[in-house]
Amino acid sequence: MTRKTLVLTAVGAILVVVAVSGFHQGDDGLDPVRVAPDSHKIAFENMFVRVLEVRVPPGSIEPRHRHPHGLSVYLASQDTRITVDGQAPQVGHREAGSFAWSDAVIHTVQNVGTTEMHVLRIELKQ
Repeated sequence: MTRKTLVLTAVGAILVVVAVSGFHQGDDGLDPVRVAPDSHKIAFENMFVRVLEVRVPPGSIEPRHRHPHGLSVYLASQDTRITVDGQAPQVGHREAGSFAWSDAVIHTVQNVGTTEMHVLRIELKQ
């Protein structure tokens, strides 16, 4: 999948998310932009969605943080160890160009691969 196709697909996904979204809850002490500012940057925000660009170097562990319901667009293939509050860690692989929906979550994420994680996280505001 070319970068242009990936970007156009991501934009389409954002438009779908905007069409079905609600409004944002208040500030959160577990906001990833606050607790992991080196890896989470706001790429776009309006009253419906917030889009985070997430880049995590190999071996890095993101501190415990929260995400509302949303869609992840994987821009690079990656291997992660994700620990959701109250659950055992899960090791997984995502291919570049893939997408995944997730319900609201509090977790830690470790890049256990050899390449940088690169994700667009499209978060619904409720």
